[in-house]
Amino acid sequence: MMRSLRSPFVPAKAGTQGRQTETWEQGALGSRLRGNERSGCRALVAFMTGVFALLTCAPPAHADTIRVIIPFAPGGALDPIARIMVNGWSRLRPGDSIIVENIGGAGGIVGMNTVAKAAPDGRTLLFSPSGNIVISPSLQPSLPYDTASAFEPLVLVGSVKSALIVRASLDAPSLAELVALGKRGEKLTFGSPGPGTSPHISGELLNHAAGIAMTHVPFRGLGPALNNLIGGHIDAITTSVIGVLPYVEAKTARALAVFDTERSDRLPNVPTTVELGYPDLVMPQWYGLLGPAGMPAEIKRTIESQVLSVLAMPEVMTQLAASGVAGPKGATEFRILLDAELKKWPPLIAKLGVKAE
Repeated sequence: MMRSLRSPFVPAKAGTQGRQTETWEQGALGSRLRGNERSGCRALVAFMTGVFALLTCAPPAHADTIRVIIPFAPGGALDPIARIMVNGWSRLRPGDSIIVENIGGAGGIVGMNTVAKAAPDGRTLLFSPSGNIVISPSLQPSLPYDTASAFEPLVLVGSVKSALIVRASLDAPSLAELVALGKRGEKLTFGSPGPGTSPHISGELLNHAAGIAMTHVPFRGLGPALNNLIGGHIDAITTSVIGVLPYVEAKTARALAVFDTERSDRLPNVPTTVELGYPDLVMPQWYGLLGPAGMPAEIKRTIESQVLSVLAMPEVMTQLAASGVAGPKGATEFRILLDAELKKWPPLIAKLGVKAE
């Protein structure tokens, strides 16, 4: 029950019968008491106003932290794309904290397993490239999760073109000359963020298509792999155009080919693998947002709706286009793509003869 705020100094009203006449001293005392009452009320109102102001400014008690996990060390092409998405999403959920967290290791398995084992409450999500979702299961059958059933596809953020770059000091100004080096017996190496990732399989596809034998060197993430390329410790790497662009522009690496049917707007002078005579050497990548299996339908719909709204914001579209990312899709289309690619890769991996490392 709410207590009365009536001052204890206010006397109860006397009846009209038998009322005595106030003395001067009694009247003065009553006046002082009424003044104290008014001052007390004003102080109480000021206090409650301050309390309500503090309550209004304080964060809500139910504020959530949403972790968007990238399964690689910092420094790769995923990081800026994830942050573009998260920055826009945070504006739609001002009461929550949405963070990007890098958990690298085992070619992405450690971070992916973190999400697969998380509570399906929408607070732990995965932002992953295609290779870890649809290629790794064919290459590493002993994964600690079943990729096809461990994750809920939420939003396909977009697809990107891939490009092959080599260290600036390598004597191979074109793809043809790189292949010639390999066929002459030059010991060439190519890096990746780990076994089963798209850069790994891209290198193996090039080996198969060109008849060479570059050696795969896995790292804990794309950032370390690129650093080793620039440092001259490996010869080549294939990853998204946005991932290689800073190095190409700085002339610390040289782009030899885009693994696609059409040239990239960001690398307009670099020929495609199809142009160079390798029609089967096409390796686009996509980036997707997924959650752990078992997420309630309402949570999935909310995340899908909010993130698609973010991806439709003009400023976000401009930023993603500048990064070469295009073509977002919702959960239903994303699921169709996943199912198709999970069927596509096992026979292709077997044909390449690639083994888990």
